[in-house]
Amino acid sequence: MKTLKIALALILVASSVYATEHIVVQKGKAFNPKTLEAKVGDTIKFKNSDAFAHNAYSDDGANEFDIGMQAPGEDYSITLKAPGTVAIGCAIHPSMQLKVTVK
Repeated sequence: MKTLKIALALILVASSVYATEHIVVQKGKAFNPKTLEAKVGDTIKFKNSDAFAHNAYSDDGANEFDIGMQAPGEDYSITLKAPGTVAIGCAIHPSMQLKVTVK
């Protein structure tokens, strides 16, 4: 059992070493880019570059999150936890949509 725990810890450390940070800018009531390809363990940093608040959320299973109210100039990061397609929206501006394919 101890060997299994060590192996899992090493896998987590190794995956974080190779993780990528993806920047998604929120400006003009839009996510930029509108689509993104990423890997499990990668992070997405949401940068609010507008003069008003935004939000980012997803209801997609293991990648479910809600960053809450994001003030102008704030950054907020999430980590992708499972493969699949993640639909991300803004609860304040329903027309804002981002599709992330996680491999």
